[in-house]
Amino acid sequence: MSKETAVEMISRRRMLGILGAGVAFGMGAPAAVLTASEAEAQAPGAQTPGAQTPGAQTPGAQTPGVDQRQGRPDDGTERRQERRSDRTDRRQDRRTARTNRRVARRKARADRAVARQEGRKKRRMARRSGTGTSTKGTGTPNRGTTGTGTTGQAPARQ
Repeated sequence: MSKETAVEMISRRRMLGILGAGVAFGMGAPAAVLTASEAEAQAPGAQTPGAQTPGAQTPGAQTPGVDQRQGRPDDGTERRQERRSDRTDRRQDRRTARTNRRVARRKARADRAVARQEGRKKRRMARRSGTGTSTKGTGTPNRGTTGTGTTGQAPARQ
């Protein structure tokens, strides 16, 4: 009639599970229960700490970011609006710079075209009047030849 007592070995896995459950329950316990003073616990007719009404909380027991946000309710909106306006300003600056570059390119292109036209006009006038530099040195156009010059153009009219 003797009972056999078997010593049951606890595996590491089972021990970790037990410890994990203990930690989870320890973390899940409300902070008010853990920090209740003995005076509150022994006061006659006192409520249990977990049975407080939500409006009866002390100001220090609010959620951690509320008091910080109360001082600056629109700060996030203002920063967001400032970022947006900064982006808009940068975008407008880029557009203005792009337009200025485009206008400068067009002006330079037009100036080069005018310079080419003036150069052509001067060369034509030099060929017509005969004051230009010629290879024969006479200064008068060749009337006797019907061939073309080195430029591939016909002789100038008289």
